[in-house]
Amino acid sequence: MSFLDELENHQDESQPESNEKTPRQLWEGCFKYFQHFTSIIQKEKKVFPSQFNLTFLNTTNDCKICGPYEIKRTANSDELRLEVKMLSKLSQNIVIKRKDLRSAEILSHKLSKDGILSTAKLNKEGNNIVEINPNIVSLFNIILKQNHKFYIEYKNICSSTKRTILLPIEKINEAYMDELAKYILGQNPDLYTEKISSQEITKIRAKIEMDQVRVHQKELEVQAERDEQERLKEIEKANSIKEKSKKYIAVKSQEVKSKFFSKLINSLKNKNRD
Repeated sequence: MSFLDELENHQDESQPESNEKTPRQLWEGCFKYFQHFTSIIQKEKKVFPSQFNLTFLNTTNDCKICGPYEIKRTANSDELRLEVKMLSKLSQNIVIKRKDLRSAEILSHKLSKDGILSTAKLNKEGNNIVEINPNIVSLFNIILKQNHKFYIEYKNICSSTKRTILLPIEKINEAYMDELAKYILGQNPDLYTEKISSQEITKIRAKIEMDQVRVHQKELEVQAERDEQERLKEIEKANSIKEKSKKYIAVKSQEVKSKFFSKLINSLKNKNRD
């Protein structure tokens, strides 16, 4: 899978002989390496046992890295990007209980933004749950920005996180590409563990806690609004009953007065006759 040797044989004639590669040449070398890498594992339909850390649950789950393995390249004025796409397939169903449907839908929406598909629903027992789709799309990128700096970007590789790491130029060689290839297939899990996992997990947990606080606050506001609406309805209902009572009393009072005066007039008439 050597990629630097091929570059040696295709030096631009306008450049002096040199062992130094330009950033663009190094990026092209990375692309050739992973193009060859994906073609092999795709052709052989390779499946790799691994583990996937669902950081928001603080759980590690058995999974399999499988195809379809795909690679593509994109470019704009600011960057060159190669992307390798694969699936991390969880070995068991993951179900998360939530206290109500709204909370389940919020979690499902957040997971969707993180590239993890899920369904918010009621289970047979009548509990609100979020069921995670076991097929998680995993993405690995090598990015050359402004023809100057290299970055590695992971999304849902080995864990439910998105990470961007500076890749020093001196590390761009075949041996290190082998390490990266093993890592994205779950065969070299310690490559970045101590450098980034604790920090990233702490950030994610803090963010989730803040999200939960916001959700709880929103739920309190919604409940307060509902209570206020109910209170206003009760007041309106009471006023309506009170108003009806006033009208009823007024009508009855008028009827009593009419009867009284009618009796009084009749009584006076009878006296006059006598």
